[in-house]
Order: sequence, then C-alpha cells, then structure tokens
Amino acid sequence: MTSSRSYNRIIKMLLAAAIASILIIPHSEAKVSSGKVTLSGAQTESTLVKFAVSPSTAGKIDVLLTSYGMYENEIELKMHIYAEEEWPAVKRSTLCSQKIQMAQKSLPIVFDYKGMMPDTRPGKKKTDRAEIYTSRIQTEIENPPSGRLTKGKARKDRSRYFYFLVDDCSLERYNHDEKAPDIIFDATVLNGGDHLPADEAGIGFLLVLTLAFSGALALLLMFKLLRTIGGEVHVAIIVVIAACACNAASSLCELIHRSVFAANGVGSYSMDALSSHFEALSDSMVALILLSIGGGWTLPSDVKGDGLSPACTKLESGVSKLMKGVRNPAGSLIDFVSSGGASGNGTGGFVALSLILVHAGLAQWGRTFDDDFDTYHALEHPPGRALMFLRILLGLVFITGVGMIRSSGRCPPSLMTFLTKFGLVGLSYFASLPGVSLFCKTLPYYQRHQALHWGAAIVQGCSLASLTWLFIGNADASSYHRLSRVGKDAATDMTADLAASSSGRSSSFKFGKTKINID
Repeated sequence: MTSSRSYNRIIKMLLAAAIASILIIPHSEAKVSSGKVTLSGAQTESTLVKFAVSPSTAGKIDVLLTSYGMYENEIELKMHIYAEEEWPAVKRSTLCSQKIQMAQKSLPIVFDYKGMMPDTRPGKKKTDRAEIYTSRIQTEIENPPSGRLTKGKARKDRSRYFYFLVDDCSLERYNHDEKAPDIIFDATVLNGGDHLPADEAGIGFLLVLTLAFSGALALLLMFKLLRTIGGEVHVAIIVVIAACACNAASSLCELIHRSVFAANGVGSYSMDALSSHFEALSDSMVALILLSIGGGWTLPSDVKGDGLSPACTKLESGVSKLMKGVRNPAGSLIDFVSSGGASGNGTGGFVALSLILVHAGLAQWGRTFDDDFDTYHALEHPPGRALMFLRILLGLVFITGVGMIRSSGRCPPSLMTFLTKFGLVGLSYFASLPGVSLFCKTLPYYQRHQALHWGAAIVQGCSLASLTWLFIGNADASSYHRLSRVGKDAATDMTADLAASSSGRSSSFKFGKTKINID
C-alpha cells in the first residue's frame, strides 16, 4: 500500500512538472527557417519555406539573404511568392520564365556590401574571411490572395499554403553558374500575429487529448499491476502499459516541442525526435501484441495448431513457422538472446526485434526531412509511405495467424466467434493507415495534415483501448478471457508448463517478489 501511494505521488509530480514546462515557456510570434539558396542553370529556383496562412489573415515574411561574394547579375534575381492553387502548375512547368508568370508577388533582391567579414560557412577556418553582401526583404501576402482562378472562379477564404522561392531566370539563358556565390537565408514567417502555421490548428488540442487518454489507460493497467505485487502478472500487461506510456510520452514531447517553437520559432529537435521515436515504439508494441495474440499467445497449448495440411506449400509452411515463433515473443526473445540467435525457437525473438528496429528506423528516417513537426506518419515523405506498406504486410501476416488458430481443429466454437471479431478488429488496425491515407487524398490539400494526425491518433487510441480491455476484463467478458492465461496462476495452469518444457525454459521469471509469466 505504501509503495502504491509513493508511486501515485511520483506520477502526480511528473505530470505537474510536465504541464508547468508547457505553460511557463514564453511565446513569440514567428516561425524561423534557415538554409542555403542553391541556384544554377539546371535549377533556377530554390524554395525557402512553405507556410500555411489562416483565413482572412495576412502572412508576413522577413528574409535576410547573406551572399559570400558579389552576385554580379542581380537584374533577374527575385523572390517570388506562389499560392497553393498555382503550385502544381509551377512544378509542372519547365522554364523559369513560365513559372514566374503564376506568382502572387515578385520582389527584387538587391545586395548591399558589408565588407570583409569572418567566413562562417561549414568547413571554413576561423581565420578565413570573405566579402559579405546582404539583402533584406519584408513583405505581406493576403489570404485569400488577389486575382481569380482559371475559368474565372473566385478564391475561397480558407487556410492556404504559400510557397516562397528565390530564383534567377537569367541562369537558364546564360552559362554563368560559376559566378553565382553561396547564399544563406534566414526567414521569419508569421501567420498574422501567430507563429504556428494554419495546418497546425487543432493539433495541440489533439495532443492533449491523446496524452490524457493514453495516460489514463496506462494508469488503469498500472493499478491492476500494482494489485499483483508479490503475486503473479502476465508480461503482456506490462507490454501494453509500455505501449500506452510511449503513446502518452510522444504527445507530451510534441507538446513541449510546440511550446519551445513558440519561444524561438525553431522548436526543440530533441523533443520532436523523441516524440517520433516514442510513437514508433508504441506502434511496434501494438503490432507485436496483435500478431502474438493472433498467433495464439496466452492461449492454452491444446488450442493452438498450425492449421495446415501435410500437403501445404513451402510458403504456407514458412508462414506457419513464423507464426509459431511470434506466438510467444517474450519467451522467444529470451531464447534468442540467451542462445545468441542460435536457438531453434529464435524466430519470434528475431521478428520482435526486427519490428521494433524497423519502426525506429522509419522514425529516424523521417527526421532527415526538413519539417518543423513530427513527420513519422507524413505520407508525402518516403518513410510514411514505407510505414503504410509495412502495415499492409503485417496485416496479412496477422490474419494468417488468426486463420491458423481457427482451422487448427482444436479451437472451441465459442473462441472461434471471438477470433473472427478479433481478426476483423486487428485487420482494421493494420489497414487503418493505408485507409486514412487514401481518405486524406480525397480531401483538399490544406486539410490533409490535420486529417492524417486525427486519423492516426484515433486508430492508435482505439487499439490501445481494445488491448487494455483484452487484458483487464474478467472471465465473463468473452471466451478469450475464460481461456487466456493472462490473470491466471501459472502454478495451476498445466498448459503453461507444457509450453515451457517444449522450449526448454521456464514459463516465468521473478522480478522482486512478483512472478512474471511469459507464456
């Protein structure tokens, strides 16, 4: 009882500190971007920043360009601003002279000489100096912008993306690439009087909801876990607690990043990266639990079976061996690590580690794209599309595992009904991201970002809630709860000993005074 009270006190202190860190950080009014302007005959324009502006609002940009050397021909060096309606046509156009005709604004760039100053470019020595020229551009862009669309249609007053580019159309006519010096830009963009782009509207509220919901599920499971201290608990409950905690931690880190973004216009790279990795870790644990339960994990040994005839194909046999390993990821991981990968039952351990590492790799890959906020589910980038195809593949493996249990010849009729429903729920989870992405493509471009975030959060929340019910429900909740080893005493469960003896290891291990069952 004392340990439970101490734990609750620690949780309250951590939550209070987290909320305080979000609220006390001061706010500013601008997004800050920086980078290098690369211009050549083959690439006559360079995108500075893309920014979403709210309806009936003026977007503002303040750009400082620093040139390391004289830009000899500035006549056609300009900054152009494009609205999202014209942007697809701009990307399709091949000539710079065609693109600039579609710009909302055209602003000349004129450099002023600042003198010989320290050369701060990467790779340069501290003693190196260069001729520095600077140019500053400040302007506003109204939303909705002036002018009508093709066929005379008026522009709607809605959130809209604007694209800010630097270009020099003379480069495509004259071969003077070598005369274009290195140019560095620092751009400060405002959405009216707000630093956050319009496509982030509502995301903060969603993150608070996700934090509260996932945290509540984690605390609910933790309460059940604390009641078993000194007794027995199944490792599946611990994994689901970790998945809920990681999902909550992802939201918390992203909220902190947004608060820091409000203070400096850049945000916290570490918090944003942690948010992506916590989200990926939660995804991998949910996928692993679904695959394992679908393959028969926590069910008695006499219910399991590969469900394949002796004449099965090599592909079916391979899937059967894979599912047998995934049926007990915790035990397989122990076998895999203890045997150095040489165990015959190491398939599940390898699959479990691979799932976690692949999700972590996709999250880190997403960090290589220059976006201000978490891009883990961003389908405009390759990592997001790879995650979508991974979900489809895992969904096929999952439904195969469920089918094997149902066709084993040992599955009770009542459990078959549950497995049918569980298979549909699990398959809907794996198919959700491709489904949400396809749905988002039917929406206007400016609505896709919010829709994808809300869709991914709702799917993850539903999956965590379903797994929580699966492991805290009593024996009367479903046929699965009556048969599952979760919540049962391993000492009286003969099937647990049979499963352990077949792999040559114990079906549980001690953590302090608590016995943790893994079969």
